Amino acid sequence: MSVVEWAVCLALVALAFAVGVLKGRASAKTSAKAAPEPERETRRPSAASPQPPRSAAKRAASSIAPPSHPARSLDRAGATSALAAVRSWGYQLQDLDLAQAAGSGCDLLVIDYAADGTDRTAFTPTEIARLQSKPDGSRRLVLAYLSVGEAESYRSYWRKAWSRRRPGWLLRENPDWDQSYAVRFWEAPWRALLHGSRTAYLDKILAQGFDGVYLDKCDVADDLRDREPKAAATRPDLEGDMVDLIRRLAAYARARRPGFLVVGQNAEPLLDRGELRRELDGVAKEELLFGLAAAEAANDPADIDWARERLDLVRGEGKPVLVVEYLNDAAKIREAAGVAQACGYVLYVSDKTRELDRLRLMPLEAQSV
Repeated sequence: MSVVEWAVCLALVALAFAVGVLKGRASAKTSAKAAPEPERETRRPSAASPQPPRSAAKRAASSIAPPSHPARSLDRAGATSALAAVRSWGYQLQDLDLAQAAGSGCDLLVIDYAADGTDRTAFTPTEIARLQSKPDGSRRLVLAYLSVGEAESYRSYWRKAWSRRRPGWLLRENPDWDQSYAVRFWEAPWRALLHGSRTAYLDKILAQGFDGVYLDKCDVADDLRDREPKAAATRPDLEGDMVDLIRRLAAYARARRPGFLVVGQNAEPLLDRGELRRELDGVAKEELLFGLAAAEAANDPADIDWARERLDLVRGEGKPVLVVEYLNDAAKIREAAGVAQACGYVLYVSDKTRELDRLRLMPLEAQSV
């Protein structure tokens, strides 16, 4: 074979090899396009997993149907306007039936961020988006409960070692509420658990798509003075410390989502401070009329008037006042409804046990058992 013939043969072999490579790549692309996407790993515990300390949220077929279209994000003006327009609300922290809650007609829901307070039962963004859509397609607000003045031993941030040796910022258990512990809420370690990292409590709530937070234990200063006098004595202005914490939480959240709502429960000891009222989009009050001395017992008129004076500071600024009463007595429910209507407050009535383990969304006049 001549040199020319040998060169031609080599060229033909190279050409055939190139064609084969191109066909292989085309086939691989076709196969990849046709292959189904891998299933997302579920974050729910298997049947063999240990059961959580509280009942998991009830889900139809272990889930609820996704919304037909995602809930829209609200800017600050839209969010505050939507909250001011709330005329009915629901409040449940245990045993939430997602399908029932999604099917309700209430304008606002306050729930926990997880079925049992732990990461493994945290509600998904899809579930929160479903709750944000009312049956008629209009928008519902969904707020996540967040205790800022006490630590709870069933939360994801809790460490087992704290049961043997508590860190310096963690104080004694609340004698009136199991699994809740007083904290030095002004100290950096507690605040780091609340916000500032991917694993912090508020950051998880933001990632889930909640419209805002419903802050509890804003009024913890007097509890500390009574039960933890040594810790309280180190701070000249405990109420100011709480205002500072709430303002920092609000600023952090709104820097990431401008329309994020902040509602303070039982915050009336702080409401004389204008700097706090400017941060809050609304306030909530437990047991305004009944229950301070005993279940369903009428409150002292002086206590009612004191609370109303401060709640009305917020109401006068065009922000909503939410009231929750724990009642089963039909006559007292009607009385509470009449007072709330006269004051311009939005009333929700839960069971007198105060367990917040079911939604009572029938008309107020029928809310007796």
